[in-house]
Amino acid sequence: MTVLAVRKGALAETSPLPDVGVAGPGQARMIVETFALTANNVTYAVHGEDMAYWRFFPAPDGLGIVPVWGFGHVETSHVDGVTAGERYFGYWPMAGAALLQPVGVSRAGLTDGAAHRAGLPPFYNRYTPASSDWGNEDVQSLLRVLYATAFLIDALMATRPVDTVLLSSASSKTALGAAQAAKGRQRVVGLTSAANRDFCLATGYYDQVLSYAEVADVRGDAIAFVDLSGNGAVRSDVHTLLGDRLHESHMVGDTHWQQDNRQTLPGPRAAPFFAPTVAQARVAEWGPAGFDARLLAAWRSFVATTGWLKVERVQGRQDVAAAWADLVRGRIDPAVGIIASL
Repeated sequence: MTVLAVRKGALAETSPLPDVGVAGPGQARMIVETFALTANNVTYAVHGEDMAYWRFFPAPDGLGIVPVWGFGHVETSHVDGVTAGERYFGYWPMAGAALLQPVGVSRAGLTDGAAHRAGLPPFYNRYTPASSDWGNEDVQSLLRVLYATAFLIDALMATRPVDTVLLSSASSKTALGAAQAAKGRQRVVGLTSAANRDFCLATGYYDQVLSYAEVADVRGDAIAFVDLSGNGAVRSDVHTLLGDRLHESHMVGDTHWQQDNRQTLPGPRAAPFFAPTVAQARVAEWGPAGFDARLLAAWRSFVATTGWLKVERVQGRQDVAAAWADLVRGRIDPAVGIIASL
């Protein structure tokens, strides 16, 4: 089965690698059934070095294996409590199969205890049993983890003394989730390309949708900017044109990763937002059960509004590689969710 790696210096280019092989002592060989391809995966690749995403699934020099979210099942296992046929949702390589070293096995799932994943955020190392509690599996693969980030963005925004939440890359699935959650509590404004403006408006999540050329028209007296685009020019415009009305600035994603972000800006400091750190804080505040209950309730509320989502499937190395290249180049319809398999 194929492992699909990307070239670190040219992320749209891919290269096949050999199959991961058979499971050894203490390992389980997992078949990666299906996985989602979204802008979130591009962010993983862009930050493969500085945020250690390349460490999850090591590759030869010059190449990186992009982590993806989806479903897989146990093909063979040499670990007590991990049985062939069991299905899990989790963080896989962009591949047809993966080798895990399961530890902490329980009814709640397992953790990959492989040495190369030691010290990486536990959130990414955990595999949970496939469950109908989260609904349709394609929607889970496409939105479940992105929505977890959106949920955490909203948990932060709910505590902030602002009247307006301004989201860049407003057509991204993370922004859509955050917008839906905040709607009715604070004014929600989206910034997007002119081509995606009608789509954003049609979702009903935003009180105002503007193109990137219309930053000065953002309504609100106390604004928190949540930047999911990573476009340095947009961030500069927001900080410059909104003046004293901009009270906070948070950097979440890099959907416009080709743009330079390294500038000194007026106004509030642009603070990095790292979802696993925020999640740990919320778990400490609400308790594990409380966190899970709030997240699941919010997820169900969001999914009930996602009639706009169109699932498209790609299968095989060539088609998956082509879909990945389109994603890196920003050529994907925001209403489309890609479900891939190798």
